Amino acid sequence: MSGHTARLGRAAGVALPLAAALSLAGAGIAVYLTVVHFAHQPIACSAIGNCELVNSSQYAKVGAIPVALLGAVAYLSVLALVAGAWLRRDATLLLGAWGLALASFAFSMYLTYIELRVLHAVCVYCVASASVVTLLLAALSVGVWGARDELLGAAAGAVEGEH
Repeated sequence: MSGHTARLGRAAGVALPLAAALSLAGAGIAVYLTVVHFAHQPIACSAIGNCELVNSSQYAKVGAIPVALLGAVAYLSVLALVAGAWLRRDATLLLGAWGLALASFAFSMYLTYIELRVLHAVCVYCVASASVVTLLLAALSVGVWGARDELLGAAAGAVEGEH
């Protein structure tokens, strides 16, 4: 490891297992919705909401890519970054996971707005995923906050190394 690699703090070490579990839960939801999409099968949905309407709407894709597939890739990428941060004790990987979780949270909030204000329908899987990504962002925020001194020290060391 380079001298500029930030090290994890204790709070980050506690947050990482929770973040990994949440990433797996979110990936499970997203993979299920992706498989159902490509298999052209109905979604197993409770009497709450209208999963079919939400997941067949024009908002359920970005171009030709289902939003569920994007979610699966995001969750699995966060999981990979969290695993890397844990194994390497590297706070910069933790910061990367936090950034991806923040972007995922923002996109999830946009999709929640679309569900409630545009489609006037709710998908329980989407609500579950939004809940998971919110908790994931919170867990990673605790971890990044705990590693802030290490991250700031790494940033200062990188700047000093440039001069």
